[in-house]
Amino acid sequence: MPRLTPPEIDAYLDGPHVAHFASIRPDGTPHVSPVWYQWADGKVTVVSGDSAVKTRNVRQNPKVAISVATDEWPYQYVILEGNATVDSSNLRDTVRSIFSRYEGAERGEQDANDLTASDQRLVAIVIDVNRVMSWKGDDQ
Repeated sequence: MPRLTPPEIDAYLDGPHVAHFASIRPDGTPHVSPVWYQWADGKVTVVSGDSAVKTRNVRQNPKVAISVATDEWPYQYVILEGNATVDSSNLRDTVRSIFSRYEGAERGEQDANDLTASDQRLVAIVIDVNRVMSWKGDDQ
């Protein structure tokens, strides 16, 4: 099974893919939600509502996983596992950075301003990755 090299993993995760964030509910069942993310220095950061299911789950059990996969040929994926923490520091910068990756600088800045100025309480979930798994199609 061919795997992505570390530089290929970094390059792939640098793209604006929708990831799937998996956490564990207090009753032990899994919860999965699509998220925008940022990958840097062995950590994944996502933005979430302070009272969202994934945030509550992380506070209860920090073990999480992120799956980032292509949906067309040539297929590839990266799965990142680790321990997450909830962080509220530098939130505006975090939201702007993530939104700009997906929406472009101008719209990302505007949406980050709107979101961080609203009544919605946001947090960053930061995952310290301790396991990376990957796969790529044979012809890549």
